[in-house]
Amino acid sequence: MALHRLAPLAAICALTLSAALTAPAQAQVQTHSTATQQRAAEPYCETHKCIALTFDDGPAEYTNDLLKVLKKYKAKATFFLIGNRVQKHPKVTKNIVKGGHEVGNHTWSHKYLTDLEYKAIYSEVKKGQDIIKKATGKTPVLFRAPGGLINDGVRTIIGKFGMVQIPGTVSTQDYIKDYRDVEFLTGRALDIANEDEVVLMHETVKQTIESLPAVLEELTAQGYSFVTVSKLLEGQTLTPGESYPEQLPMSGG
Repeated sequence: MALHRLAPLAAICALTLSAALTAPAQAQVQTHSTATQQRAAEPYCETHKCIALTFDDGPAEYTNDLLKVLKKYKAKATFFLIGNRVQKHPKVTKNIVKGGHEVGNHTWSHKYLTDLEYKAIYSEVKKGQDIIKKATGKTPVLFRAPGGLINDGVRTIIGKFGMVQIPGTVSTQDYIKDYRDVEFLTGRALDIANEDEVVLMHETVKQTIESLPAVLEELTAQGYSFVTVSKLLEGQTLTPGESYPEQLPMSGG
């Protein structure tokens, strides 16, 4: 009988010991899972050396060549598109999105918005927005004003469309004809490259496209991740109509 009374007690002890041994392991799994979730929720550019390459005025005749270069170096970029060019080149526009790149609104016809009345500004923005959405299925959330020229009217209208303005933080200045030399633009791009910069370039400039392989090769070696503007701004609270990153706007877009 004594043996029978001890059997349940032994079973209870065994279960208690098993629970004690298992509990720390479960706790470790839960802690690891929580840490993984926290890392996943953390903005990518908080833990990586990011730079955002942006290209204006397309789609253009060199856009597909540019996309091939970006693909080779696993680089993502942001393209600020002109609406009437999207209308002429819908397939090229789709190729941009298929490559995993971001598209932004650069107006319908690249008119300087500060020279226009409110109604005309609205039309330039809306027509650009509509044709980009039609071509890609995506509604742009980023806007870049031609020449970087903005005023209160522009801010108000951009805000109405739920977009933020991305003037850029540095530029290769490839919009200046005298600077359109591959060696110069390569050196210029490497000189201005820095963490969290938004680099303004033009996909309409052949020498810019030709300079990119050397630029991407070097910056890759320096540990840069080439991300879209939205990826760069991830985690920030953005107010429609306002400009980001928060610093003086660039000109020449």
